[in-house]
Amino acid sequence: MLKKVQSIPGGLMLVPMLLASLIHTLAPQLLEIGNPTTALFTGRGTMAIVGVMLVFAGIQVRVGDLLPAARRGGILIGVKLLIDIAAGLLIMGVFGMDGVLGIPAVAWIACLTSCNPGMYIALMNSCGDRVDKANFAILSVVGLPFVPVCVLGFAQNFSIDYVSILATCIPFFVGMLLSIIDGNIREFAKSGTAVMLPFLGFCLGSSIDLTAALGSWWLGLLLYAVYMVVQLPVLFLIDRKLLKQRGHAAVAICCVAGLALTVPSIMAGADPDYERFREAAMAQLSFTVVISAFVTPLLMKALVAKGDSHTKLNHVDRREAS
Repeated sequence: MLKKVQSIPGGLMLVPMLLASLIHTLAPQLLEIGNPTTALFTGRGTMAIVGVMLVFAGIQVRVGDLLPAARRGGILIGVKLLIDIAAGLLIMGVFGMDGVLGIPAVAWIACLTSCNPGMYIALMNSCGDRVDKANFAILSVVGLPFVPVCVLGFAQNFSIDYVSILATCIPFFVGMLLSIIDGNIREFAKSGTAVMLPFLGFCLGSSIDLTAALGSWWLGLLLYAVYMVVQLPVLFLIDRKLLKQRGHAAVAICCVAGLALTVPSIMAGADPDYERFREAAMAQLSFTVVISAFVTPLLMKALVAKGDSHTKLNHVDRREAS
């Protein structure tokens, strides 16, 4: 069974996520029987699992990787944030809370600003290097709901929550410190991230209602199409032309995370005016999360394979020319 799951791109996270979403759809109270089951197999355990994964990611990072990681990942993630924030502010400024094309602004912005650190690290485990994996910490910061909340609350003078950023970074640096103190820990924990991926996928999937997602499939598909068109071409070109990579990192960060589903509820709790959009936004985002989880690994496999073939062909041409 394990080999079959691993043969699917991103399968260690994708398969448990789909299983959890199926359970949540058919028997939503099944996992709410109490702790530790509820804490481990529902959305309540998501941040704890992300924290453990950050520790494992930090353990595998060498100090010398930090600058290349900040340069490589920082450029891609920085450009993504600029695009997302600009698009979000444009939607809010022109269309207001009602959004456009039947999709409320809270859904647009929650989707556009989303990235999926879990999917990213799952894909980097198979085709990335140490520097790629170090970017997991940066993605885990920008992937939190505070980014869309800040954009949506801009008119109310919401500020950046620096404490949340610090709280996300601490587990990563704890892991780094452990590996500096004792290098043997790096070997001991080398499979830690991969082991935690199924648990993260299950936690994220436990908040997805497949019935609601399929009921809003056309709007969810539109939301995902815009998400990809706005971001992927620019990021892919930067990854290929500026950073001289295969484009794999750009593809991996263009994936909508399950955490995006929390944004409509967060905003409804902060401002009652968002309550009327909450149910529709969550349904639309649910389909986007599901389709994104399927497409991203397949797109990664196709584009990276094409890039590798092109690289090998150029290498053969240069060798023959010499």
